[in-house]
Amino acid sequence: MVKPRTALQGIEICEHGGKREKDGAGEVIDFSTNLNPYGPPDFVYSAIKEALLGIKLYPDTESRELKEQIAKKFGCKGEEVLVGAGVSELIQLVALAFVRDRVLMPKHTYGEYEVAAKMMGGTINRIEMPGLHVHPERIVEEMKPDDVVFLCNPNNPTGQYLGKNELWQIIEEAERVDALIVLDEAYIDFVETAFPSHTFSTRNLVILRSLTKSYAIPGIRLGYVISSAENIMAMRKVKVPWSVTAFAQRTGSAVISGAEGSGEFLADTRKKIKRSKVKIENRLRERDMHVESDANFYVLDVGPEKAREVKRELLKQGILVRDCTSFGLPSHIRFSVRQEEENERLMDALNRLNKQWKILNPKHQNLNKFKYLNSKLL
Repeated sequence: MVKPRTALQGIEICEHGGKREKDGAGEVIDFSTNLNPYGPPDFVYSAIKEALLGIKLYPDTESRELKEQIAKKFGCKGEEVLVGAGVSELIQLVALAFVRDRVLMPKHTYGEYEVAAKMMGGTINRIEMPGLHVHPERIVEEMKPDDVVFLCNPNNPTGQYLGKNELWQIIEEAERVDALIVLDEAYIDFVETAFPSHTFSTRNLVILRSLTKSYAIPGIRLGYVISSAENIMAMRKVKVPWSVTAFAQRTGSAVISGAEGSGEFLADTRKKIKRSKVKIENRLRERDMHVESDANFYVLDVGPEKAREVKRELLKQGILVRDCTSFGLPSHIRFSVRQEEENERLMDALNRLNKQWKILNPKHQNLNKFKYLNSKLL
């Protein structure tokens, strides 16, 4: 029997949120996926209906119409854009095209980076995150020639967003040593203070973006890359043809072109999520628990090794959260910001568990904050 490649032996299938889990609680509110709670908008359904007319034809393997729309929106050339079946496919294309040996990534971040790197036999170097924060200077210190550095910005699961100066510090070092920065901006549309990272025009930067989370359409796999023409060509060579369906391309065109108020839809979403975040943080602060996030989700410390137990008990109450054990955080859960009534239900459920079990550990929450503040001051 032909055995699988040796590189596959150290790979574990990456865990994700959104699993349909049976719990006997009837309908479940899913806080485990970080999607727009106010979507999909009506124009998405209209775009899919239009795509039905071309179902007998192969989709454009280059997604040319959508690619040109993306290029126009961001002021770059068509050859500097690649459309793929979601960010997860694009991560694998990056690995296939660029991973030689070392791959750097924060200690607690999206699991598909590690899978893609190991698939190519890469050596993983995890960067420590004091206070659960990404510190640019630590990445700069570790970076060497030919390294591929995966950065989720804002980071999943911790929600921290690296601003312009922090990111430039990393890119500048990548240019100096000739490493590659892979910037995963899957949740960028939910960041109030986001800056246009595509203005950092350099062959040492690959930007990955998703169109599915912002519009709550994860069933339509769609994302894109912005980078130099040389980098895009390398990724095109290893891309599976027809991976982006006609439905995905048509929906993406509607979103990017601003059809039927897509921009207004996102702006309204950001206002609602900002309002909800203030309420969530205040509710938790009343119980001496500290959370912070620049994105549309939070991580919460629920006590030593308690994440799985808390997830299980919340599921009994019809609430699904993300156990962060697979992120290397067995004492944390991650939950997204949903509509206000749903958020209140989660806060009430956490409060009941806290009173019943004393599972939440506010001292540790504040300790993480204290460590982070100290690291900034030193």
